[in-house]
Amino acid sequence: MDLLFYHGDETEKRLVAVAYRAAESILRSFKYLLPSIGSELWALLSVDTLWGLALLAAGWFLTSVISGPLGLAVNVIFLAYGIWQIWGTIGDTYALLKDWFWGFYNAKTEAELDEAGKHFAEGLAKGGLTLIELLVTHRALKFASRKLAAKYPPPDKLRERFREEKQKAESHKEGVDAQRQAEQTEAERSRAAREATPKERKALERLQELRRTVEARGGVELGQDLSRNLPSPSAGHVVAIGVIGLAVAGLFALAAAASQEDQQPRKQRSSKKRRAR
Repeated sequence: MDLLFYHGDETEKRLVAVAYRAAESILRSFKYLLPSIGSELWALLSVDTLWGLALLAAGWFLTSVISGPLGLAVNVIFLAYGIWQIWGTIGDTYALLKDWFWGFYNAKTEAELDEAGKHFAEGLAKGGLTLIELLVTHRALKFASRKLAAKYPPPDKLRERFREEKQKAESHKEGVDAQRQAEQTEAERSRAAREATPKERKALERLQELRRTVEARGGVELGQDLSRNLPSPSAGHVVAIGVIGLAVAGLFALAAAASQEDQQPRKQRSSKKRRAR
């Protein structure tokens, strides 16, 4: 039977299995967490910290809630590590995370384990993150985590899952940052357009129109259009112009806009002079 869903009578194996489900449910909780809370939780966790927290949660639940012969046996294991110093703090988390504790303890399927992760996310959103932070940074927990992890090392699959979820979180963060940067850039462009002079605004409008033309028709076709106004281009020149068409055409548009704006008053003055003669 898969260790993750082991519910047998062997005390130490049962402890490790319950801790495994606790840790796995925490990893599954990230998809239900707000990004800000998820970022704070990731900042607190390493695979060893996660495993230490899961072992303590499983041990406390087995000794304090389930009790019976299994709880007594687990309690004997934990006495050697001075865990009683933080037993009360773990008990405080039970008030906010009760559904999570029962969820990972009873889970026998992937769906039930996923549901436990959802309960963990809900508990954190209600204020459980502060308690988790206290547990993770507590000196007794750090000491116990090292000792417990040496005696009961985290499953290899859990290490792999931790790396996978961590990479997902980092990739998502990069995507969100890129999207936020794009939105900020677009906002800056819009603000610049509002603050531009009428002459500058006309030039910007022409550039935007040019950009839409490039996107619709492609750089090569634009290069061919531009090449009709250039003397005897070779095929290679047409391709080159197509590749840099956006940059070149952008300069043409700006120059043309400025030129047209400057020439209009001149033409008007010349016309007036001719009529005067």
